[in-house]
Amino acid sequence: MGVAVRPVAAADREDWFRLWRGYLAFYGAELSDGISEQTWTRLLDRDAPVWGLVAVKDGPDAAVVGIVNCVLHANTWTDRPVCYLEDLFVDPEQRGAGTGRALIEAVIASARKHRWHRVYWMTKQDNAAARHLYDKVADATDWVRYDAHM
Repeated sequence: MGVAVRPVAAADREDWFRLWRGYLAFYGAELSDGISEQTWTRLLDRDAPVWGLVAVKDGPDAAVVGIVNCVLHANTWTDRPVCYLEDLFVDPEQRGAGTGRALIEAVIASARKHRWHRVYWMTKQDNAAARHLYDKVADATDWVRYDAHM
């Protein structure tokens, strides 16, 4: 069985939050309920630069099994928008079935369709399973990220 990828919809709220909590737990992150609610609201707001897709498992037990959240933004090196694939999470029981790849490929297809300059993302250095997939669909760079926390 495969998955169908489509834009996130209001009816996906419960599934999105279930997967979002799993994503946060995977990275050992804690966010306030208010920030999670704000993210959800932005995903549904057509005027916000934040947008998302869900992967729905085919078959009689159809369910949302993956999410991807992206941010579209301007860039100083191009006149076209750039897409930051900020969050990607697949239900652990669905991993290895092509769900993550389908979500990434759908984001890349959107970028091609809308003529965005590029899609980029990052992951932890030791996230071997994700990097195994990422190395197949994109090029790793030699850039190092720095964070200044406020």
